[in-house]
Parts: sequence; structure tokens; C-alpha cells
Amino acid sequence: MRIHFTYRTIEGPWGGANNFTRAFKSYLRNSPDVVFTERLEEPADIMFMNQLGQGPGSDGRKLTLREVRNACRDHRRVVVRAVNLERHAFRHGPRNLVFGVLNDRAVVKLLNLADIVVFQSLYQRDIFTAAGYRGRSNTIIHNGADPVYWNDAPPAAFEAGQLRIVSASASPRASKRHDIVAAMSRLGGVKVMHCGMWPEDVDPRNVRLIGKLDRAEMARVFAEAHFFLHPAVKDPCPNVIFEAICSGLPVLYNPGPGSSAEIVGGNGVALDLDNLADTLASAVSQLDSLRENVRATRDYYTIERAARQYHDVFRAALNGGGAMEGS
Repeated sequence: MRIHFTYRTIEGPWGGANNFTRAFKSYLRNSPDVVFTERLEEPADIMFMNQLGQGPGSDGRKLTLREVRNACRDHRRVVVRAVNLERHAFRHGPRNLVFGVLNDRAVVKLLNLADIVVFQSLYQRDIFTAAGYRGRSNTIIHNGADPVYWNDAPPAAFEAGQLRIVSASASPRASKRHDIVAAMSRLGGVKVMHCGMWPEDVDPRNVRLIGKLDRAEMARVFAEAHFFLHPAVKDPCPNVIFEAICSGLPVLYNPGPGSSAEIVGGNGVALDLDNLADTLASAVSQLDSLRENVRATRDYYTIERAARQYHDVFRAALNGGGAMEGS
């Protein structure tokens, strides 16, 4: 099957969509039945989209619905990986009320026209359904981590008073809850490291700000930690959780709105936002059993599992999906 990826990735850190798409495409290169097309105008059997975005490799440009329909005159099937809605991801300011509404309307229209939509979580599907998604066919496939994060070394040794926690975020927006990371760093006997972006309006307190790292560097930081801290809310399916679990780390996650509880399952502990100290005490007491859960289940968090499921979706689209139609 000939597949065109409309989202172009870069090698450096850029966020979950970039990380996932890069790892997925790398995995598919070893599939004997897959050939990639490089230009939108080339004939293809499948057009795989991360919504309308063309990724950092295309300077962040977005496709229009007209371009998508024109590309599908050769009856190629369209599989769309849902990402997010601006009304869900960002604060409601003047820009969001104008451009955000228009962008969201185009995204929902694309999903309703697609042959198959892949949602990253049940939480995400509910968000799009509430926004008007009524498409013909969809499925849920959780993300998966690049093989570089797989760590077979013994987990980092733990001694009382020397707890190491790592967090990571490619975005400084408020929903990532950097304030919780900062609050965690003020607890005794805890060393907190943060990879990626940090907002200028949040005091980092005692957090060690590491900045943006490439995949191998991130994997090394994860290998030195005892827990991964993911305090964000409203995340559709954070790829970084998959990367942390593949590295062997149990997750401390925000139980607020979002997919974290759905994704983490028994591989972590929900934060008590009113008493972070109690959360840590409970997590430390469960560290051995949590690590055991992670070891037993982390195959699920790999890109290999996710890619197999997407590959099945591509075959299903070729066997029964309808061509793009409507306006």
C-alpha cells in the first residue's frame, strides 16, 4: 500500500505528535507492504493525517479542506489521527474566539469526511463528539513510545530522603500545571527535574530546569529517576507517559480532566492536589509493586503495539472505507 504522511516531522524535540509520528513512520519502513509517497500530488492508497497540520517539517503549515479534497480525486482513503481542538487546549481569549473557532470547525469537518478517524483515547473521542463529530467510522488507539526509551537496566536504587522525580512538557501553557511541579519541589527529601518548556510566569522554586533534550538524553534522565510526574490536565493522550513507562518509571498523575488515569492504569498513583506529601508517601510505599506492574505491562506502551493497530486500520480503510465526499 502506498501511504502519504501529510505531517512532516523533525529529529529534535517538538511535542507528542512529532514524537509519535516519527516513531510510527520509522516502524512502518520495515513493513514489506508499505511504500511512502513524498508529495501530496503523487498517487497514494492512504493519506494519513494528524488533522490538518503538516508538522514542524513543513514550518507548521496547515492544509485546507479544498487541498484535501483535491488530493483525494484519485480515490485514496483518508485516515485521520485526531489531535486536539483549540477551544479545548487553550484559554478562551480574543484570538481563540475568532481563529480558534474557525480552525476547530475545519478540523471537525475533516473528521466527519474521513474514511476512518483514530482517536488517541476515550476521553479525546468524547471531546470531539461533543464538538460535533459524527463520522462514519472511528477507533481508539493509544500512543506508543520510540524504542530509544526502552530500558532493561535495573531501576534506579532508592534510599529514603533521596527521591528523584522527573517531569517533561513541550508546552508552557497553563493546562500543563507547572505550578504543581514547583510545589512538589518544595517537599523535603525530593529532587525534581523538568525537561522542556517552563512558563515565565511560574516560579520554579527548587525545580532543576534541564531544558529541551533529544530522545537519547531524555531516556538517560528517565533512567536516573524513581517516578515520572505528569500533573497536566486535558491532555488527549500524552506520549511522554508512554515514554516514561517504557523507561520503567511509575507515574504520578493528575486525576483531573484528561486521559491520564485511562492511560496509566495500575502503573502509577493519582495526585492528591491538597496533600502532595501524602501522595509521595503513598507512592514510595508502593514503589516496588508499581515497578513490578510497569515491567509486566510496558509492552503495551511501545510504538510496536500502536503501529500494528494503525497498520490494521490502514488495511481496513483499503478494504471497506469510502472515498472523501461532501464539503
